[in-house]
Amino acid sequence: MRFSRVAVVLAVAVVAGGGFATGTAGAARGPAPTVAAAVGGARDGDGRAPKRCRYAVRRIETRLNVRGGPGTRYRIVDKLYPGDYAWGSCRKFGRWRKVRGVDADRLGFSHAYYLRRIDTR
Repeated sequence: MRFSRVAVVLAVAVVAGGGFATGTAGAARGPAPTVAAAVGGARDGDGRAPKRCRYAVRRIETRLNVRGGPGTRYRIVDKLYPGDYAWGSCRKFGRWRKVRGVDADRLGFSHAYYLRRIDTR
């Protein structure tokens, strides 16, 4: 089941006690959650910052495409080259990894076969 971002924001606001009304009644409970906190901003589901992994590009001679989604049907948004290092998410998307390209500095997906994880933060 998928929820829209608006539904998540509203649910978090209600659970946190912020509700929909503003004024002095909700002030005693503390500040209402921000939209960034409700949507996941810079945190994982367990409240910690998500891990970032550094990848080395391997097994290619020309370039590695960085695509808009985890699959070959998505358009190319950036590129990586032999010997490049790229930061990205440690999370797996099937056989794809989310990385940042070097040409346009855009975030996208590259196949894990061509990436070797070398560092985690």
